[in-house]
Amino acid sequence: MRAGAGNPRALAAALLVAAACTTRAAAADITGVVVTIDSGDLVLDLGAEQGIREGQEVEIWRPLTLRHPVTGKRIADRFKIGTLVIGQVRPTIAIATPVDGLSRDPAAGDVIVVRGAGGPAPAPAAPAPAAPGRAPVVLAPPPPSEGPAKAGGAAPASDPEAAALAVMFDGLRGATLSVRIRSYEEYTRTRPRSRFAPVLYEEAQALRAIYAGARRGDGDPTAGTGPPRPRLRGFVPPDEVRANEPLRLAVELADASGAVLHARRPGEGTFASTPMTAVGAGYFAAHVPAAKVTGTEVEIFIEGTDASGAATPVLGTPDAPTTVSVRPPPRPRAPENRRSSVFVLTDYASYNRLEGNDVAWQTEGYFGQRFGDVGVRALRTGFGVYRGVGGTLEELDQRGLDGRKVGLTYGYLETELGVVASFAFVARAVVGLLDDGVSGGGQLQVRIGSDLETNLVLGGELLGGVGLRSFAQLELNTFRRFPIVLRSEVTNQPAGAGPSEDDLGPGIAQGDGEVGARGIAQLGFRIVPQLVVAARGSFQGRTINHAGPGAGLGVGYEW
Repeated sequence: MRAGAGNPRALAAALLVAAACTTRAAAADITGVVVTIDSGDLVLDLGAEQGIREGQEVEIWRPLTLRHPVTGKRIADRFKIGTLVIGQVRPTIAIATPVDGLSRDPAAGDVIVVRGAGGPAPAPAAPAPAAPGRAPVVLAPPPPSEGPAKAGGAAPASDPEAAALAVMFDGLRGATLSVRIRSYEEYTRTRPRSRFAPVLYEEAQALRAIYAGARRGDGDPTAGTGPPRPRLRGFVPPDEVRANEPLRLAVELADASGAVLHARRPGEGTFASTPMTAVGAGYFAAHVPAAKVTGTEVEIFIEGTDASGAATPVLGTPDAPTTVSVRPPPRPRAPENRRSSVFVLTDYASYNRLEGNDVAWQTEGYFGQRFGDVGVRALRTGFGVYRGVGGTLEELDQRGLDGRKVGLTYGYLETELGVVASFAFVARAVVGLLDDGVSGGGQLQVRIGSDLETNLVLGGELLGGVGLRSFAQLELNTFRRFPIVLRSEVTNQPAGAGPSEDDLGPGIAQGDGEVGARGIAQLGFRIVPQLVVAARGSFQGRTINHAGPGAGLGVGYEW
């Protein structure tokens, strides 16, 4: 508590002496604040009524309110950041611009000091008479409106704040504690920007504590307690708010006629104050501007005003504000590029000069979906029909036997696993039907390069009842309109596996097919970006005299 707070009469005398000394000064300072900043111009709440004139130089100060890190005491002070020159002057506002730059960027709420602009105060007015049965509240009169400067450029010489304070103290002679408290609070409510307002508000609170102690003792039957203070009802501040978005707060207050929301970023010296709007009986709402919702947190406190206009913190305080964490804005993510495709290919191969005794005809189709480059890159499911005729070279070429028929109808599931974008494994599981039962098989591949670009595939295949096949396939995507596939195979299909019966009948080959090789070239044409048709030609054989041509067609669609 400030010195003298325990003795109201001593406090009144001290402040009265200070006010009297101020009024006798030949010239006193006038203070104001920066209301807003518009395109580099600073708008001040001082104008012609306070004696401000164009071309006048004024000081700009930055207010600070800090808590001492050791003692924990509140420290309030300000430091000068530069000088302004007055431009346009209106009755209650003026526009100013910096002179030779400022040590800090100006901000709304900065204090303006006009040196030697005031003068002697007018004579005190008599206090208002008390209403019957009620202790009077001594109100300081409003400052007199000063007219324009007289000829010769002399500004009016007066200090309205000191004069008003002197009038109030003169009327408080012999007043009770409650009258003093209400008078001090009324002064701070009607003159919140007065340089005397902070100390009067603090003394009013100290006197309230004294009065409360007296009430608990012998009491003061002539004193009133004033209107009840606002109280917060059932409000829980949010834990976090999204960065760069306004924070809307709504509270319910008891015994409140209004409310003010104060907000700032950590490290800022002053709070930005926003009057809260009444949105119902006892409910008030306001927004914390998006410009304050940055960094890691935002600091807020809320004051409620009672029927007399006195402000009381109801959530946090200037020294211990409530903090709300600021969540960084979500980073935009590219949509997942899931590409679906279908493809059907039919291929005919003759290993013996179109003789019809060593041929393979395979039709295969699949539906697949691609997810990404790494991990499960793609999943495919498909079907196939394999029909062929074959046998050993001795049975077909020397003994002239008919080739043994081979057939498998199958379905398969295939997955591609990307280790990195340029390397992947492909595995396929096959289940099918032969003429005489169930069969199965599988395929394993290694892909070098991205499947969306030029790449090389090495793999092997086993089909039960049909045979083995190994292959190397180069997929060229250099020309996007004309995709090219070059493939080579080493295989004993179509009759690579012996028959399940020892005797298929006279004149029919019964031995396993022998190893041969295939060379395939496939050329595609992209009709539209999603639709591709392809044609292929091949040549295959088991010996130089046991060989023949082949051909195929395919069509694919992707979306």
